[in-house]
Amino acid sequence: MFRLLTYLLVIIPMAVSACGLHQSTGLYFQTEPGSLAVLENIVEARKSNALGNADKPEQFRLYLFMRQLAKDSSNAVSFSLFEAIKGHYRQVLVEPRLKIVSRETRPTQQELLVVTELDVLDALATGKLSWENASEQGLIVINGNAQDLAALEHWFASLFPTNA
Repeated sequence: MFRLLTYLLVIIPMAVSACGLHQSTGLYFQTEPGSLAVLENIVEARKSNALGNADKPEQFRLYLFMRQLAKDSSNAVSFSLFEAIKGHYRQVLVEPRLKIVSRETRPTQQELLVVTELDVLDALATGKLSWENASEQGLIVINGNAQDLAALEHWFASLFPTNA
C-alpha cells in the first residue's frame, strides 16, 4: 500500500487534481470561522439523506437558490458564500441585478460570509428546510458585522419560512 501511495505521489502530479484556488497543490484545506462544525453537520445530513437532493446537479441547485433569492429582493443584501466541504468561494451580488459569481479572494472579517454547501441552499429553496431549521441544525453559519448579519438573517427568514 505504501509503495502504491508513493508511486502515485511521484508519478501523478498533484496539480492535475488541484483547484485553481488551492495554490495548485491540491493539499490546501481552506477554513472559515464555523466551517468545520458546518462541514460535520452537512456530512451527517447527507448520510441520512435529510436534504433529499444527493442526485441533483450542482448548477441546478445553484439555479433554484438564485431563483428563490430573486422572488423577494426588497430586503436583499450582497454576500459571499463559502462551501465548507469543497472550500470554494462565490459572491452573491444583488445590484444592479442578482447574480452569483466565483470569488477569487477571501472575504474580510467584516464582509458577510455564508458558510454552507449548495445542497443545503437547494433544500432551503425547495422548502425541504426552513431558515430556522438550517440554523438550528448547524447546516449554515453567517460571519460578518452584526448589522449586515441581522439584515441577511431577516431576508433569509422571510425567503425560507418555517412550514406551519
